[in-house]
Parts: sequence; structure tokens; C-alpha cells
Amino acid sequence: MELRVKQQNETVRQVLADVYEEVNWAYLAKNYFGKSRSWIYHKFAGLNNGAVDDFSDIDREKLKAALHDISARILQTADKL
Repeated sequence: MELRVKQQNETVRQVLADVYEEVNWAYLAKNYFGKSRSWIYHKFAGLNNGAVDDFSDIDREKLKAALHDISARILQTADKL
């Protein structure tokens, strides 16, 4: 239970720090959310036009599913080598 509470206190950007540079966020925003690259970068920044803007719980779940999908596709591709 403590782990879940800790994750809620961290921003999405903080949680993704280890892989942030390796992911094409513009591709992910367009293909998994139907949104622009600026939308996802505003979410990571936590601000949109000066107002606080974070990922909703639904968007966090979508992001999680997208990362799982991409990771599975990478593993399948690597196994073909």
C-alpha cells in the first residue's frame, strides 16, 4: 500500500525519468491518445497556459497501457533478431 501512495505523490514525469529520453512521446500522444505532442509535454510540465494540469487517473491508465503495448512490441521485435 505504501508503494501506491508514494507513486501518487510523484508526478508522471518523475516516474518516467528512467525512460523519458528513449520514448517518442509525440508518437505516443498521437497514436494512443489522439492528441498533439504539445498536449503531452504540457502534461509532463504540469502546466497548461499557466494553470496546473496533470494526467487524470484515466490518462495515467492509458499511458500505462500504451507503454505496456510498446514494450511488448519491442520485445517481440527483439526476439526476431
